[in-house]
Amino acid sequence: MSSKKLLVITNVSLLLVVALLALIFFEVQLIPLGKATATLKEEASCQVEWHGEVNEFLNLDQCCLEARKQLSCEQQERWVCQTGQGEVLKYQLNEAAYEYCQRQRIWR
Repeated sequence: MSSKKLLVITNVSLLLVVALLALIFFEVQLIPLGKATATLKEEASCQVEWHGEVNEFLNLDQCCLEARKQLSCEQQERWVCQTGQGEVLKYQLNEAAYEYCQRQRIWR
């Protein structure tokens, strides 16, 4: 390999290192790739169903606690957590809410 080509490759590599160090020095926050898809997901939503009436449960942490108290959680159109069959209290969580709940200590 010629020395001119080696010099160009070295300079380009050094420029990339300088750019990375400048980002770190100025504390530029880049979105981690693992969280990039989370920003595209729908907002977490929890609903409570009782005798056919569905209401939004605004406190997501409390919803996670109450949903965890149920005997089963099954995925249908949404995650439905309930104890028993028939006319029972049901907690309906969308995928974002269910994933949030699973990250809480009470679900481990």
